[in-house]
Amino acid sequence: MIEVEMTQKTEGQLLSEEYGVGGPPAPLEEGQPPVRTAGAVAFEIRTLQSQARGIILSYAIEIGRRLEEAKAMLPHGEWGAWLKRELDYSQSAAQNFMKVYREYGDSQQSLFGGIPKSQAFGNLTFSKALSLLAIPDEEERARFAAENDVEHMTTRELNEALKARNEAQEAAAAAQEEATKLRQEKGQLQEQLDDQARVYEAKLTSAGVEADQAKAEAQAAKEALAKATAKAQKFQDALSDANASAQSAEEEHARLLRELEELRNRPAEADTAAVDAARKAAVEEMTEKVNKAKDAKKQAEDKRKAAEEALAAAQRELDELKAKEPEVRELTQEEKDALTAEAVNQAKAEGAEQIRSLEKKLAAADPNVAEFKVLFASWQETYTKMEDVLDDIAQTDAERAAKLRQAVKAALEQMGGDAT
Repeated sequence: MIEVEMTQKTEGQLLSEEYGVGGPPAPLEEGQPPVRTAGAVAFEIRTLQSQARGIILSYAIEIGRRLEEAKAMLPHGEWGAWLKRELDYSQSAAQNFMKVYREYGDSQQSLFGGIPKSQAFGNLTFSKALSLLAIPDEEERARFAAENDVEHMTTRELNEALKARNEAQEAAAAAQEEATKLRQEKGQLQEQLDDQARVYEAKLTSAGVEADQAKAEAQAAKEALAKATAKAQKFQDALSDANASAQSAEEEHARLLRELEELRNRPAEADTAAVDAARKAAVEEMTEKVNKAKDAKKQAEDKRKAAEEALAAAQRELDELKAKEPEVRELTQEEKDALTAEAVNQAKAEGAEQIRSLEKKLAAADPNVAEFKVLFASWQETYTKMEDVLDDIAQTDAERAAKLRQAVKAALEQMGGDAT
């Protein structure tokens, strides 16, 4: 950037410049002609222009100082009328002078122009100094003036640069806000993923507890199955005993019936009272035995039926327990690991795409990137204008246009080298 050194001048120095640059000319020796060149004249003109701009700003500062003083002296409500009557100033014009004084003036006071409190603004015109007040911070304002060579800008170019700066700052602020929002969303999503992971861990723990319960139930079922098997076997043995008893009772009953029948059908012997009585007693005794055998047979049959029913019930219970046994088994470690992996992978899959999207937005919302985009767009526009100007120059001076194009190319190559 170009920086023009400005030397602060006293009132006497300002007055002496009426005689030319640097004060009254030195007397020439007799017969010695003055040595003047076009370059020297151009230098003097540029110097006078720079000094004139500084004088304008200095006097604007002092006008603002005195307007502040006058406003403090006037009664409330008479400020606008006083400005119109005494100075033909509008209140907005007076306010601009006072702003320039407050922002650029120092504590010294002079009839011939105030001294700006920073050399960075000494050679600015009043309109440029006023435009720069769009930057509230003094240090930032001075840095902007130096970095952008405001002294050699037109007022229009300065206002465009200020507008571009404001747009870049607004874009950067918006990007920063968006970045903050995205960071918050990313943090919230990460919390959700962590919560989901904890849920799946809890499910895994629950699955372990359920497996332990299933293991206990399986053990209980095995014990119940063993008991039912033993019970069924017991009833099976009882049924076998009952069948044997029923068979024996039936055979005894049949044998007694045959004996009774034989006894009844035995040929009658001598018809004596003693024989007849003996025969009757034998028939009665045998009949009693037959009846007892009949009762024993019935009891044996009832016992056999009861044993069959008990065995059938025990067999049903045994079948039910055997049918349930495959359902109550412990989860294997592979099944537990698979459950965990599936849960974690599902949680990651659900959030991975959202995280990638947020990270892309987060990178795009970087305020530095946003500011670079604005500056890059401005640079592209300037480069296009330069190309148009070079085309115009080439129509009248092709050699000069080629040299200028080479200078632009070198600058671009230098930019590329700096970027790497």
